[in-house]
Amino acid sequence: MLKKIALASALSLAVLSNAALCEEVKAEAAKAQSSASKISVAVVNIRLIMSELPQAKEATIALQKEFGPRSEELRKIQEEGQKLEKELQTAKGERVTEINRKLAQMKADFELKSQALQEDSQKKEREIEVKLGRLVQTAIDRIAKERGIDLVVRGETVVFATPAVDISEDVIARASKLKSSKEVNKK
Repeated sequence: MLKKIALASALSLAVLSNAALCEEVKAEAAKAQSSASKISVAVVNIRLIMSELPQAKEATIALQKEFGPRSEELRKIQEEGQKLEKELQTAKGERVTEINRKLAQMKADFELKSQALQEDSQKKEREIEVKLGRLVQTAIDRIAKERGIDLVVRGETVVFATPAVDISEDVIARASKLKSSKEVNKK
């Protein structure tokens, strides 16, 4: 009989502790759900931001000023080559050899200058992208901190978002005001 009482007591204790454990798990789940419902999410459209940012527009103009003359020089070489190719069709004798040599020289010159221009402009574009990326990231960080936003995602990868969570225009406005690297580093 003592064994039956001990067994019944152990069973009761196990049931009670299991019930308490279930209640604890339910409380933790409710707490997690409550905190999950408080998470604030925002969306940014980086393409829009980069196209509308005044600094990006200024950088595009600066790139055109810096590399425009070299592009123009390449265009002139190309036009001159086309004229020589037309002339080659009607040329005779030593003039054919002369034109072919000139065309070969122009082609080599064009390729060299074209490659240099491409490398220089790509390097400069990357530098500008990094600088603008820092400005945009600083603006996003500051807006998220001020508004208590927990998560900011790129709008290009989001399937659906309401306009209320899109902070792209706010990022443009904030980043537009940031001019120097000192302001970016102040976070």
